[in-house]
Amino acid sequence: MDSVTQATLGAVVGHLSWHKQLGPKALLAGAVIGTVPDLDIIVYPLLDQVQRLYWHRGESHSVFFMVFGTLATAWLLQRYIFKKKMTYAAACWGAFLIYLTHILIDAFTVYGTQLLAPLSRKGYGPANFFIIDPLFTLPLLVGVLYVCFGKRSRHVRVNMAMLALATFYIAWSLTILSTADRKFRDAIDKTGYKVTRHLTTAGPFTTFLWRHLAEVPGGYILGYWSVFDGGEDNIEFHFIPKSAENVESLRGSRSFAVIEWFSQGWWCVMPGDGETIRVVDLRFTEIPSPNHRSHTQWNWPFIWRFALTESRGQPLRAVVPEVGNMLPTFRMLARRIAGGYGWLDGDGKPGVGVLAD
Repeated sequence: MDSVTQATLGAVVGHLSWHKQLGPKALLAGAVIGTVPDLDIIVYPLLDQVQRLYWHRGESHSVFFMVFGTLATAWLLQRYIFKKKMTYAAACWGAFLIYLTHILIDAFTVYGTQLLAPLSRKGYGPANFFIIDPLFTLPLLVGVLYVCFGKRSRHVRVNMAMLALATFYIAWSLTILSTADRKFRDAIDKTGYKVTRHLTTAGPFTTFLWRHLAEVPGGYILGYWSVFDGGEDNIEFHFIPKSAENVESLRGSRSFAVIEWFSQGWWCVMPGDGETIRVVDLRFTEIPSPNHRSHTQWNWPFIWRFALTESRGQPLRAVVPEVGNMLPTFRMLARRIAGGYGWLDGDGKPGVGVLAD
């Protein structure tokens, strides 16, 4: 998840683990340690685009890092940073909980984590969280702020209560994920499509809106369901062709192989400028336009460009989304979360249950 959430969660867990030894300073120690696994990006200048995809959320987010990182961090804390203020056992326990919670909430996102890296590059994650979720982060921030400015006698109780509230939100997300997945599958059954696999993920910034991808012959269907959708469970699905024939010349190349692995096969090809094509990882939320319903005109967070005239050895080229004024997009998203039209529908209210190109 985002760095603010990880630092805040680390601060909360650090304070609950070390408040007796360090007092409010435990917040800072926890916040710093809570960001350590994400420092894997500091080696990015030494890696190409392919290596970066394999590396991020890899070794530094594995169970092996939880063990050996805990032992090393505890040694530094007890030996050099806080010296006699805490025992090695206390330092180990706190560091382990901070790393464990960091890796767990990262695993909740569709990006997932490589829990067994470097032995296995398989990513794990139920996708019950978006990469940024204010409703999870807010209680943790309240706990941190109370420790900073509230009555000291209540620091631990308030902090623990806020962590419990955030934990309850996790439980809610897993429960509503199951509900959303069932509704999507029931709706797809009515379309008559033969589905080979499903993927339900949390919508942008919330667990009150859910997104579903289903792989069907020739491509995918994409739909959304909100907790606040009223009436019958009619869900509109948009068909997105896979266009796999356009990447036949790239198969077997190093650059395309990493996309196949990273996307877990949830990719499609978008038209380019005639000399290039774009390959999109569909698992991540699209950024639609208020004026266009076509998926080819949306922005996609994870998209790569390939030249049709170059060899299989061409480097991986990530495309940065061209995002301008996001206010209309956020308005569309807010309408859809509230149970109205919007998001994939642009400014025109669509019919429900209709498959659209």
